[in-house]
Amino acid sequence: MKSRTSELTVGVFVVIFGIALFFLAMKVSGLVGTNLKDSYEMTATFDNVNGLKPRAKVTMSGVKIGQVETITLDPVTRQATVKFALDGSLTTFNTEQLKKVKENALGDLHYSADYQAATPNKQKEMEKQLLGNMNSITNIDEDAYIMVATNGLLGEKYLKVVPGGGIAYVKRGGSIANTQGTMDLEDLITKFVTGGAGKSSSNAEESKETPASTDAQSSFVQ
Repeated sequence: MKSRTSELTVGVFVVIFGIALFFLAMKVSGLVGTNLKDSYEMTATFDNVNGLKPRAKVTMSGVKIGQVETITLDPVTRQATVKFALDGSLTTFNTEQLKKVKENALGDLHYSADYQAATPNKQKEMEKQLLGNMNSITNIDEDAYIMVATNGLLGEKYLKVVPGGGIAYVKRGGSIANTQGTMDLEDLITKFVTGGAGKSSSNAEESKETPASTDAQSSFVQ
């Protein structure tokens, strides 16, 4: 009886351990739940997202900062619109950083021609508008671009944010304008083959035209 009870207990523990291990693996792989803190959504438009799937990671400087939510096709532009969630704790300035960013932005504003030509009241309005627009900014600048990258040569597709050098930043809920889609291997091969064929055909035409032009020159000399 004790043997049967101990076997049953061990079996229950094995089942519980297996279930816990399964959910842990799903959690780590991003297939269940999310580890994003203070998350918010952003969008980007691509001409080609072949291989990219929902729940694919979004990285910046090799650090995961979000994941892909949905991928849809715009019926007008016929481009892919990707909506992805970002981790606010990783993509937002803290209080001290935001203060420094605002100081730099005000400094650039004070040196601008429009600000110096404005009246004092207009200058205050410009400063107020600038500071108001920076309340919900991310640390992703407007010069940054987002690309569909690949883990290894034949690995999974994911989104990679490459920072720029601008001083203006994208707002939460906004869109990253600079994008780079998937470069298909088939497209590269097609371009290579087509380019090679075009080059060889052009060389062949030149070789055909050369004797004719030589004959024309010799007849002209005669």
